[in-house]
Amino acid sequence: MTPRRHETAVLANEPVRFYKIVALTFLVLTFILLGVIITLSSKKATITVITRAEPVEATTSLEVEKGKENVAKLVWTEVELVKSYKPTASKEEASIAQGKVVLYNETDYDQPLVATTRLLSPEGILFRLKTKVLVPAKGSVEAEVYADKSGKENEIGPTKFTIPGLSETLQKVIYAQSSAPMVGGVKTIGVLTKEELDQARVSFQETLKEAGKKELGDWEANNWGAVYEVVGPEAVASAAVGDEVDEFTLTNKVKVVAVAYDQKPIVELAKKELNRRLVSEAELITSYNEEPVVSLDIFDLEAGTAKLKVFYSGLVELNPESKQLQKVMFLGKTKDEIRRYLLALDHVQGVEIKFSPAWMRTVPHVLDHISVVVRSIE
Repeated sequence: MTPRRHETAVLANEPVRFYKIVALTFLVLTFILLGVIITLSSKKATITVITRAEPVEATTSLEVEKGKENVAKLVWTEVELVKSYKPTASKEEASIAQGKVVLYNETDYDQPLVATTRLLSPEGILFRLKTKVLVPAKGSVEAEVYADKSGKENEIGPTKFTIPGLSETLQKVIYAQSSAPMVGGVKTIGVLTKEELDQARVSFQETLKEAGKKELGDWEANNWGAVYEVVGPEAVASAAVGDEVDEFTLTNKVKVVAVAYDQKPIVELAKKELNRRLVSEAELITSYNEEPVVSLDIFDLEAGTAKLKVFYSGLVELNPESKQLQKVMFLGKTKDEIRRYLLALDHVQGVEIKFSPAWMRTVPHVLDHISVVVRSIE
């Protein structure tokens, strides 16, 4: 038979042991829960989307009608011009060298010399007097001379000339001296080529346009733009291809047509058309060219109508605020799933994904723990 005191002690220890087990279990669960909370709160994902802007272009048109000219106006004027041009192409031909000499007479009597009197240089190059000359006694006189033959070899420098037509005694006291080279032994002649005639016509067309602009007025001063067109026959040239000329002229009478336009509404029209080129709300135009390119497409002066062609361009890229890049799109996805999804989007060039801690395999389900960064590259 067990003693009563011992029985009472065993019964008293059983509740204590039970409460210890409960307390330890609660403590373990608390630590587990705390660990889960810490783990969940530390899980983060940073997704970097690398995008590249791409060009986008749009072309639209604007009808212009005389009498209904709020945004654009059709005007024209008549211009008639004549302009001279010099061909740069040339060829060389042998010519007669010419120059001046001073004739000296050391005798006591005047010496007349007729035109074509021969003057001979030490090298044997022969020149002749252009006109008759009287060389005064004990004096000198200047005279013009020309080479007896054509050619570059007659372009000699300053030298002393004898006069073969005089006696050997007189040749010593009556002679000529030049102080400058003889020139003109080779003549350069301009030749009109097809290329130069074509270039002159293009330049002349611009000259006609500029003359028309002056007559039509300065639209730019009123914040308007204008496009011009020259209408008329081909300019008439005073020389034909292959002609030897030092100068030729172009003549023409044309109409210079202009369509002036208010720049602000044209820009708005171009931007509107450019925005229509966006594929979806996922795209965003990040920059526009400074001004649209406006050209005169067609016109009819009799009907008083014209059509402007407006070309505009800019850069388009992925919109960082689009729903395709919202955090909710990445919840629970793996790195491979994220890459496949993002690289399928337009303008995406690359993807960088970083999980923390590194052993994570999927994006956390807490939006605040997800970062989506869009980085644009050139």
